[in-house]
Amino acid sequence: MSKQRYFLSAFAALTVFVGSAAASQPSPQNKRAPTPTKPPQIANELDNELSALITQFGITGHVAGQSSAPNINDPIPQLGMQLFFSKALGGEKSVACASCHHPKLGGGDSLSLPIGVNAIDADTVGLSRQAMNDEIDIPRNSPTIFNVGLATKALFWDGRVEQVSQEDEAGNVSTFISTPDSGFGLADSNAGDSLVEALSRFPVTSVQEMRGSAFNDAQTNDDVRSHLAQRIGDYGVESGGLATNAWLAEFRKAFNSEADAPSLITFDSIDLALGQYQSSLTLVDNNWNRYVKGNKNALKPAQKRGAKLFFTQAAEGGAGCVNCHGGERFTNDGFFNLAFPQYGIGKNDDNADLGRGLIDPQIQNQFAFRVPSLLNIELTAPYGHAGAYETLEQVVAHYVDPETAIDAFFERGGACGLKQFAQSSQCELLNANARVNSQAALTLLQSSPFVAAPLDSAQQKDLVAFLRALTDNCAKDKRCLQKWIPGPKTVDPDNLRLNVLSRHKG
Repeated sequence: MSKQRYFLSAFAALTVFVGSAAASQPSPQNKRAPTPTKPPQIANELDNELSALITQFGITGHVAGQSSAPNINDPIPQLGMQLFFSKALGGEKSVACASCHHPKLGGGDSLSLPIGVNAIDADTVGLSRQAMNDEIDIPRNSPTIFNVGLATKALFWDGRVEQVSQEDEAGNVSTFISTPDSGFGLADSNAGDSLVEALSRFPVTSVQEMRGSAFNDAQTNDDVRSHLAQRIGDYGVESGGLATNAWLAEFRKAFNSEADAPSLITFDSIDLALGQYQSSLTLVDNNWNRYVKGNKNALKPAQKRGAKLFFTQAAEGGAGCVNCHGGERFTNDGFFNLAFPQYGIGKNDDNADLGRGLIDPQIQNQFAFRVPSLLNIELTAPYGHAGAYETLEQVVAHYVDPETAIDAFFERGGACGLKQFAQSSQCELLNANARVNSQAALTLLQSSPFVAAPLDSAQQKDLVAFLRALTDNCAKDKRCLQKWIPGPKTVDPDNLRLNVLSRHKG
């Protein structure tokens, strides 16, 4: 018998000898805490109604593609993260992809309209990022990169990067990606294997967003990309273009290759890494999905009421949101004119932005924009193609009464009433033709299938509460998001990393 067991046996005998009554009294420190129990899940009438709607619309709580998304800890997504945060991909080395799409800013920039190469301070993001001379030259809001890898049809507000399926006379179906390089509806042989890879090829070519005045000899988008690949790879006409350059070692590690720089560091490998990084930001762990999978306590009563409104048609007293924002990703991936306020520099000479209508000029596409996913919508303000609405409450009010919501936008000052432009001396320039263009969009809306949601103020609050139940736990946790942001141990191959949130609050 071991010494420990002998001691325990002797102690037990001594306890009995002293007195069984005393031994029967448990000491306070030995009392066991009661085993925690989950709150009882009692389905009420509202739960039953929601269950029927969930069944009706085939909701499962599982988002297609989430299980096959790249892992941020894998080598190629890690390389993509380094590239995403490097200003070396900016023509003038003054802007990174993360300048307008930062994980800690909801995957966007928290601005109504982005500021690219003309930022006063290149190392700022969010509301700290201000334009030189208050000049705004990018017409559309920065979409979030959260869950961008789950998109199946199109990206960009107008869908100009698009997955296209065509059937020939023999019934053979071909699928390809169309981009601005190939032209609308035509296959781009350089697009890569995914929409995200294809998207990653274009911001670097935009003079306003990332290119600036660099590469004067570049005549095409591919010329710009070639310059950037040579800069990163330290070869060709861009040899020596970076004062510090350790990229070759990082590419070799990521691709498990000992190839030379011209072979390994092409823009195809760059956009692959960028696409893998962005696709790894798959954030779909939210309370709604928990509820759908059976946890009736995952939603608060207001959120349950809001969910019922969301999935119920307007003619039946609901909001009818499901018609465009259906499915597990809460989008039908279509294009729709919602007549959100038309302010800003727009895409036309009169400051209008016709959206999808600029690349596919059918009447239903005029002022139409891609229907965004509502996953993590709480974190991605401001909302709309130009960021005209700063709160979910304002967005829901627009669905209830677009004309009144547009009037309220201009009563707040239009552009001058937005946080980004409140102190701008040029804000009134962003209001030029804004009312006229907004009315044009509203007139088309009134002849479209759009149906206003007949919600009172209490119902609107419930709907907003439900939208907040679509937020992933990690997406709102800055510590959790840190895995998608280069840390102090992450190699900085060119000393041009955007690293701003420790100094600026956006």
